Amino acid sequence: MDFGYRQTGDRIVVAFSGDIDEYSCRTLRVELDGQIEKSAPKEVVFDMANVSFVDSTGLGLILGRYKKLHAKGGVLRLANVPPQVDKVFRTSGVYSVVEKVR
Repeated sequence: MDFGYRQTGDRIVVAFSGDIDEYSCRTLRVELDGQIEKSAPKEVVFDMANVSFVDSTGLGLILGRYKKLHAKGGVLRLANVPPQVDKVFRTSGVYSVVEKVR
């Protein structure tokens, strides 16, 4: 799992590549929470274009960041979700909480 940040004003785009699973979430959670605390963004966009797999731990990571941002008045959005990941998000109900954008 690789990821990188791009910040413009109150918006952070986090581009992921690879699998978001139990192993990668250990690092991702700490890094993302640190960036959110440091930057206090109004919007965070997870660019999922290069994500090949998301497991239940990855779903928890996404929903946890949603809760953290929502509590601070921010919003989380998911962008460029590939079909195999989109199916997991639709089935699990992620889109009922986190907005999917283009």
